[in-house]
Amino acid sequence: MDLLSGQAAPEAVIAASAKAAQTDLLRASRDPIFVEAVRLLLAIPAAARVEDFGAALRKIGLDVPNRPELLDLVTAVTVTLDQRRAAAPANSDFGEMASRALASTLATTIGDVLPGLFGATPEDVQAATRNLSWNKGIAEYSRRFFGTLLSETLSYWLDRTLDTAVGTDQRFVNVSSRSAFDIELEHFSWESSRIIKEFSGGWYGKTLHRDGGFSTEAAACFGHVALKKIVDDLRTREIRIV
Repeated sequence: MDLLSGQAAPEAVIAASAKAAQTDLLRASRDPIFVEAVRLLLAIPAAARVEDFGAALRKIGLDVPNRPELLDLVTAVTVTLDQRRAAAPANSDFGEMASRALASTLATTIGDVLPGLFGATPEDVQAATRNLSWNKGIAEYSRRFFGTLLSETLSYWLDRTLDTAVGTDQRFVNVSSRSAFDIELEHFSWESSRIIKEFSGGWYGKTLHRDGGFSTEAAACFGHVALKKIVDDLRTREIRIV
């Protein structure tokens, strides 16, 4: 990427990467592992509304004990998506990134409000997860997932080039300057995912009330709309930066 060899602002470099990734993002909305990750993203908070949280999670395809702790939940999600990837006729890097993004989102979103990871009870985990099923909770939670996924996607495009751009007479003088760029990338992705908050809460509540849960078809629709909104935002920001 020519921008890396010059002194273009970090946002301009990231925007150029985003432009290159836009087609792949829209195509990836049909990735079956991404769709399954979105289904679990939506279904897990709804399962926490059920008194028997463990049974509700098993009903949506997660192998957890009767009183799951956070580690049980994150592990079950990772194992389930890994198994789906192994059984798929073709694997994609985007599916793997979606799996990692969901595990990270659950660990941080739920973990951040627990009274200490080792002091939290299964009831604490269920209560924290249930809070994600309300309008404000689902808006922040889904935004974090898509923001993490976008950051991973842009990093995927940039990392091979960035890894060779550290050193004397390179764009990044040292590892610290490279790390500062990564922070800019995370901020850029977080800002582009803000648009997810505008529709996710209302869509979630309406769909849960109407259908009682989240099918693969509903997840595919939600995921496609979310990625399209992000791509539209990326295009708008690209125009402003240019």
